[in-house]
Amino acid sequence: MSSRRASLLRALARVLGLALVVYVVATQVRWHDRLALADGTTLVGAVEETAGGFSVVPSDGGPARAVAGTEVAHARYGGRDLPDVSYGVPTLVRRLSGSWAVVAGVLVALVALALVTAWRWRWLVLALGVPLSVADALRFTMYGVFFNLFVPGSTGGDVVKAWYAARRTGFPTKAVVSVLVDRVVGLFALVLFAAAVLFLGPDRPGFHTPRLLVGGVLAAAAVGGVLVLSRRVRRALGLSALLRRLPFQRVLGEVDAAVRLYRGHPGSLGLGLAVSLANHAGTAWCAYALARALGLTEVGVGDALALVPVVSLLSAVPLLPGGWGVGELAFAYFFSPLGVAPSEAVALSVVFRLAILASGLPGAVMWLLAREGASRDAMAAEMDAAADAAAVETP
Repeated sequence: MSSRRASLLRALARVLGLALVVYVVATQVRWHDRLALADGTTLVGAVEETAGGFSVVPSDGGPARAVAGTEVAHARYGGRDLPDVSYGVPTLVRRLSGSWAVVAGVLVALVALALVTAWRWRWLVLALGVPLSVADALRFTMYGVFFNLFVPGSTGGDVVKAWYAARRTGFPTKAVVSVLVDRVVGLFALVLFAAAVLFLGPDRPGFHTPRLLVGGVLAAAAVGGVLVLSRRVRRALGLSALLRRLPFQRVLGEVDAAVRLYRGHPGSLGLGLAVSLANHAGTAWCAYALARALGLTEVGVGDALALVPVVSLLSAVPLLPGGWGVGELAFAYFFSPLGVAPSEAVALSVVFRLAILASGLPGAVMWLLAREGASRDAMAAEMDAAADAAAVETP
């Protein structure tokens, strides 16, 4: 694939991503509370639940209106008829401000999880015999978190992390391969964790579709793994000649290089997988804690453990940094069967992502204070050269 065509495809993906964000904001984000009545009217303002129904203070400043429960329309979520009320951003922010200790705990937990990710990557780097200090692993990982969340484009956090590691250690090819393996291990652990909770845990409304999605991803990963990792299978099926003509031939070469370099280190890969599973559990707990802080009592711990990894998997679609847009729709779709209004599920997604953004700020400070830097294009060019070195022939 030519560089011009690749640039056009990336630009198109970003346009689609921005359009998706605009759609979500326009259709799902509420700036005022809304209460639908059985007679077809909708009250807009500040809605508070009372013993016998609701109290609505109109947004135009008029007197409060008491609404009996029998006057309220109902919407069906998760097989249950619930009052058709959706709370806007100001109300949810007020709820969140009353749980500042929970929010602070979530931010600390997210930073700690980033540090655990750095330790996992350093373990994989050391397995290749590449010296990388704890301080450098932490710094480069935080750089990657910052770039993944804040900067659009083809470079991304993985390339930035690999570039700094290559410069520090002097092993660019091994740096690229270690980052590739680190990402693959993390994604595989994400799917594995979601599958374990969805298939082995208790059944809940709305789990059918996530089970189909995760099961399909696992099956595709198994088939793709055999085709990509086994040269004998490719030869037997006559796929080698075809794969050499496809635009992702270099990716196949990188995978082959990773298999060759890590074949003698199954313990390192197993430890990385175990750490990733714990990391995903911690991330899901953070989303659960924020849901409770927002007053979304319908979301349980098991729900978060099952659904947040699925949302994270879908958010990996490279439209916009951090998965904005895709993640919001996924939250609304998967959490609605639990009894969460779509607008409130989107609010949970936004708050969760803002917390992740805040946890990435240390990486921004570290990167701005770094003495050694380069443009993103220069980083991408150097890492492409290292990737070409790793992409050996795959007959």
